[in-house]
Amino acid sequence: MSYIKVQANQATISPTQNLLDFEVPDYINGVDMEKSFININYTITTTETDDTTGVGVHNFITMFNGIGTHNSNGLFNSCLVRNVSLTAQRGGQLESIQRADLINQVKQQFTKNIGDIQGDLHESILNLPTKLNYGANQARNLVTVGTMGTSTDVTRYEREGVMRVNLKDVLGLGSSVLNLQQLGALRLHMEANLNKFTIKEVPCFNGTAIKGGHPGYWLSSSVPLAIATANPTSLLFGHTVSAFLSKKNCPFHVGMKVNFVIAQTGTPNTAREAVIKSMTWATVAATAGPPIVSAGTKCVVEYSRGILTGDVATSAITSVSMYPVYAATATLEYTKAELVVKTVASPPVARGLQYRTFETTQDFAGASTTFNRSYEVAGNAVASLVCFDTATSGTEFSASSEPNLSQYQLFVDNVGQTDRPVTIRTTAPYSKHPLHGIFLEKSLELMGLPYKNNLDTLPKQINGAATLADSEIIPEEEIMNAEAGNRVTVLPVMYEQTGARKILNIDLVKAAAGANLNLAIFHQVNRTLDY
Repeated sequence: MSYIKVQANQATISPTQNLLDFEVPDYINGVDMEKSFININYTITTTETDDTTGVGVHNFITMFNGIGTHNSNGLFNSCLVRNVSLTAQRGGQLESIQRADLINQVKQQFTKNIGDIQGDLHESILNLPTKLNYGANQARNLVTVGTMGTSTDVTRYEREGVMRVNLKDVLGLGSSVLNLQQLGALRLHMEANLNKFTIKEVPCFNGTAIKGGHPGYWLSSSVPLAIATANPTSLLFGHTVSAFLSKKNCPFHVGMKVNFVIAQTGTPNTAREAVIKSMTWATVAATAGPPIVSAGTKCVVEYSRGILTGDVATSAITSVSMYPVYAATATLEYTKAELVVKTVASPPVARGLQYRTFETTQDFAGASTTFNRSYEVAGNAVASLVCFDTATSGTEFSASSEPNLSQYQLFVDNVGQTDRPVTIRTTAPYSKHPLHGIFLEKSLELMGLPYKNNLDTLPKQINGAATLADSEIIPEEEIMNAEAGNRVTVLPVMYEQTGARKILNIDLVKAAAGANLNLAIFHQVNRTLDY
């Protein structure tokens, strides 16, 4: 077994050029779909307000437009694939899933717990906080120890990032091994959500103060600076009241562009922008802090030049705080897309293929406090998930949420799934009737999906504010908090396997009319392919 890379047929991709096609030749014999994935490569380019003071390397988190309050919440990587189809040369169309981004987000919402989410962060678009800091964007190679030497070139810390989408997360055949000698060459077509991201520079700083995290980490312990002290080119960080307990909590890095706020009586000195040239760590006696972790770790930060316009004059400097200097502009650019295929030299030989995929029914209704409609469902349907499209524009992602839904009841061929309406609280703590959890678990089990998460909340990356600059880092333990803006609403339906077509009736009651209702009903169906 080996891996091969298949480049997209499209020479360029961009937020407006988002159609991708991949051709997998049949001479590779077989494909392990579960271990295959799509890579969408990107770069983040920046400009400085003032190049003469140095060019820094800037770190960013990727925010999902339309998700959570002020885009504060995040989705899984499968959200990149809006629509997808898989065709075989001799097997015809195997799958065609409309709104794959929504159904695959919902599937992972309930089949991944917080441990799974954090364990996948190394390949995730999400950048969740870890204690008091964010990790590096994949388009950055940030280091908190070492030196730039005599050069102030920061391009060594910038690289091409990758957004990875596993085929097992977007296709019903994503867990299969396909024999291409029987099926023929494969063609994978997808419409990607490339125009729905906003990038935000971190650490969180609004121009006057650090927002969230640990502001004390930015306070230098190299004080006081007495009168006549030479313009310093290095400072010590790790104040006695806010010493670093771990290097991973350090919010600054080599190559970061910074400025300073100084406290001084009389005629104050003027601070100057500089680039962090080197960081050297020293550990003092561990007299406090958790076991194993060295308490009192301090860091010597050296700059590309002196941080003041002149030597200390008039009066001593009693406090020096360092702050990041944000880039003037930041642009997310896509460079290429490729399908990474795990080949199988001797794939299993069969007389056919049995699998499950999704068919989509989309509907629209104006704002109202009630909704009642019927839909025809194919006879090979196993179960359905009724989702709510939350996007209000073409530049927004979508999660399944209807904040005003207060109760629902579902009927199949005029027989209620429950003997009473299922209630949902529209105010904190946003609880659902126990019947909802029971039927959701049973429906997911019928669909072959493990039910591992009943929080009904999207992971939160940041405390979003109306003004993006005022957004702030959040503690690690708050990333799954239930709030009005990140609730997930999904209604489960199960079907008897009679082979006959069915009528699904949806009856909804809302506490307030709210916005227009956009339904996306995903029917999991059995498929059989003979060859």
